[in-house]
Amino acid sequence: MELRTLRYHAIAVAILIFIFFIISTLASNLVVPTRYTIDKTAPMYLDYAYYIDETKTKTFDTIINQPELLTHQPFSDVPWSFSQQNYWLFLDLENKSLNKQNVVAHFDNPMVDHLTVYRLDKNNKLIETYKLGDKEEALSLFEYSVPHIRFLVERKSSQRLVIKIDTIGISKTPVNLYRDKEFIDLVRSQTGIWGIFVGVLLMAALYNLVLYFGIKDRVYLIYIGYIVSAITLMGAVLGFGFYLWPKQWQLFIHEQIVFSNYGVAFFTLAFCTMFLRYHKDKCWRYKMSIALLWLMFTLAVCSLFIPENIAAPIFFGVMVLLYITCIILIYNKLRSGFRWAKFYVLSWIPLIFGAAVQPMELTGVLPYTFATRHAFLMAILCEVILMAMALADRVRYQRERALYHATHTQQTKLLNSSKLKHAFMALQVQNRSTTLCLIKIRHFNSLNTIITPSQGYALIKYIAKELELELSHEREFINLDTDLNTSPRVVDLNSGVFACISTKTQHQDILEELLKKIIGNLPKLYEIKGLNLQLNYSIGISFVGESNDFEYWLKRGYLALKQAKTSLSNISSAPNENNLIMDVALAAKLQKAIKTNQLSLYYQPQINLRDNQVSGAEALLRWPDPKFCHLSIEELITLAEHTGIINELTLWVIEQACKDIMTLMQRGYPDHTISVNLSAKNLTINNLAEKIENILIKYQVPAQLLKFELTESAFVESQESLIQLVDELNTLGIKVVLDDFGTGYASLNYLVNYHFSELKIDKSFIFDLLNNNTHQVIVQTAIDMAHNLGLSITIEGVETQEIHQLLKSMNADRAQGYLYAKALPYSDYLHFLKSQYNLKMLDSSFLNL
Repeated sequence: MELRTLRYHAIAVAILIFIFFIISTLASNLVVPTRYTIDKTAPMYLDYAYYIDETKTKTFDTIINQPELLTHQPFSDVPWSFSQQNYWLFLDLENKSLNKQNVVAHFDNPMVDHLTVYRLDKNNKLIETYKLGDKEEALSLFEYSVPHIRFLVERKSSQRLVIKIDTIGISKTPVNLYRDKEFIDLVRSQTGIWGIFVGVLLMAALYNLVLYFGIKDRVYLIYIGYIVSAITLMGAVLGFGFYLWPKQWQLFIHEQIVFSNYGVAFFTLAFCTMFLRYHKDKCWRYKMSIALLWLMFTLAVCSLFIPENIAAPIFFGVMVLLYITCIILIYNKLRSGFRWAKFYVLSWIPLIFGAAVQPMELTGVLPYTFATRHAFLMAILCEVILMAMALADRVRYQRERALYHATHTQQTKLLNSSKLKHAFMALQVQNRSTTLCLIKIRHFNSLNTIITPSQGYALIKYIAKELELELSHEREFINLDTDLNTSPRVVDLNSGVFACISTKTQHQDILEELLKKIIGNLPKLYEIKGLNLQLNYSIGISFVGESNDFEYWLKRGYLALKQAKTSLSNISSAPNENNLIMDVALAAKLQKAIKTNQLSLYYQPQINLRDNQVSGAEALLRWPDPKFCHLSIEELITLAEHTGIINELTLWVIEQACKDIMTLMQRGYPDHTISVNLSAKNLTINNLAEKIENILIKYQVPAQLLKFELTESAFVESQESLIQLVDELNTLGIKVVLDDFGTGYASLNYLVNYHFSELKIDKSFIFDLLNNNTHQVIVQTAIDMAHNLGLSITIEGVETQEIHQLLKSMNADRAQGYLYAKALPYSDYLHFLKSQYNLKMLDSSFLNL
């Protein structure tokens, strides 16, 4: 453990010790009252007797006149019960001191209905009568919450207290006599404990409310319900509820105290079920819990209409079922390794003991003391504190689980790209070498067509495990998650692609050799249901270039992986040049350039081989901005296609080409044609032929001066749409050219199905035409076939005069290439058209121009 962590732990322990010191000091000043009753603090002697009137017919006079009815035993021996009967308690006081004593009699049952106290002298002459109980009116809140009377006992005298208890429900009423000072200590202690209890529980309720608004988990609302019901119950039992609610509310709670008990039990079980996430499992334990909740709810409603002395025993029976159910729920989760259940289990320990003490004290099994009287309150207080720790632990676990899901793939449980990015950023901060190594199971997507997803995930986990083993022998590959004992080095990027990071500064060849050795040790076979799949691997390497952007770094890795497909060694490294990466930012700049006319068209002339005159030109897109002029036309088109702006770009090219045709016509070139390239993506332009016609009309351009060159990709992707487009363009009078003829596998079939006006031979057949008899046969055959079909033919890639002469002898129609001119800006192209000096020399005897 780090020194900083140890230091913080030491501070936390010191704070805990200080808190316990405060608690112990407070407790020593509070827990004193029942040990200092008046018989222990003054020469006051007491004698006890009682009588139980089961018929509830005896009057005060009857009881006084029939002393033989009394049982002379301490009040602790009174057989209290829930039966509806009256209790008569007799308490004789004898003050043997020389001083008079101010006495306070405390009747510790604020829920008693009627409590009448008759104070008599030693001759049984009535001195005063006191009326207490929650059914009595005109009492102060203090008398309701702490039932008591004050009286004076003269020196060397005796008095008798006759106490009549007439109530429904909890009849046990402990009676204690105090001097004023000790009674004040009693009230102070009760008030202090009650204040702590209410304060802690209200703070816990607010804490859970904050958690609910932050996490939106209803379990926190249920726990707030438990807290409120606990405050309500203990406020009734201990009497301080009069200071929380309006008087009439509190009196109603007294009448329905069993309902309040059911409320605590209901929320206890509901919280246990939700907290332990049984509502997610929907198992038999969950159904058992729901059944008991419905039972408690039903009995709680019934308790509103039946006497308390009947409802209370039923409730205590239900409590047994509650404990059994909660024990089953908790035990099952503990057995399954539920991580945050430890604090929750600890919170039940004080609750179980405290809840058991209350009925045992009420029924006389345990003696009445200040501690037993407040045992359940203290149990709830401890339970709430422990539960706060449990809820905090639950939040921490949920945060860890969310972090785990954010950094691991759901299916394979391997690290994902988020963890890769985190490691990359950390290494960048440390200025350490960062080389991305991607390893892909070749043809994994094809394998997915014959195996199930689960089998595919099993394959990925198997290869990842083997790859981890290989990488563990090489220290240059870093651990990507040091918090785990496994210290993984491999990231799952989906589709059979794994990633790892090398931090060693080394030459590219050395790293490539190491990775070749690693994949050489990876499994070559994988059996699925008797089928041995043959496995091969590709490797892509991405070094950190000028940009330290993670997405850029990862994209270059995928580019290298793509290039590795065609490499004999199955390994490739992405160059560091930024121009290989197309991104959204660059596409946005391209789109802006389209809208602001920052692009331009360059023109490469097409020569009529019969008279060596320019008959037309192919329009080629360029981006003149110095920042982007290095980008090739292929890169621009790819970028436009991948980002969805190809249609916008194509319409701009067509309109610009028509503008330039109009200018050529005005400058005296009425028959000059311009060819524009169309791709498969352009077929998605709605009403493309109509839009082209509108552009032609706008610039008053004859349709025959505009040509469109189509590549085979357009035919493969959407043949029906293309047939319709070609027919519409032919109807307009626009010529359609089959570009790169001879390179596609179905080019001859296209001649049958489409109405082309022209063919264009790909330059791959022209570069070595002089020395390659096969290519000569192909080109000559294509020329003859085109003419026989009534089509003209253009040859591209002409760079030497010898090839020019050969093509003329083959009776080709047109040619274009560097021999005549490179692609020129429009202004330069106009100058070229005006002079055409190079073209005049084509048939000269000089071979080198």
